[in-house]
Amino acid sequence: MKFPKLNKFDEMFTPPEALDSIIPFLNRKLNYWECCYGQGHLANELIKRGFKVKGSNKIDCLNEEVTDWNFLITNPPFSDNKIFLKRAIELKKPFALLIRLEHLGGVEALKLLKSFDFQIIIPERRINYITPKMQKGIKVGGSPFHSIWITYKLNLPKQINYIKTGDEE
Repeated sequence: MKFPKLNKFDEMFTPPEALDSIIPFLNRKLNYWECCYGQGHLANELIKRGFKVKGSNKIDCLNEEVTDWNFLITNPPFSDNKIFLKRAIELKKPFALLIRLEHLGGVEALKLLKSFDFQIIIPERRINYITPKMQKGIKVGGSPFHSIWITYKLNLPKQINYIKTGDEE
């Protein structure tokens, strides 16, 4: 039996509206490191909204880090999100990672998170990521999955925070 190839969803770039649910909780006085810089969508949107952000494609963020940062924020490649989550935990600094909701499940997530004091932001709407097809002008449908911000030391009101954004009532 032949199984269909699964999409890793690694080229899913951050649209501006993905930040709407987390911006109210971020401190503009901090220096942010966008460690999975990619095409710079997330970093550029944060800068546009008045944040200080460092990011580069020239750094292997799993083994190196930029200097002078207080808070890691990124949309890691979804197929490797647990590697990036592990790295963020090891750095022992505040962070926010935009990941797929279902990535909270499974044995790997349990090992990483079972005794870790994390909080979650769940946007009410799915995030429609910027894809290579969209960048070529090809119309694509909405996101097939729900995304969350998994955070550490963000001091959110609750452990799980459902956030309305945009034009929602």
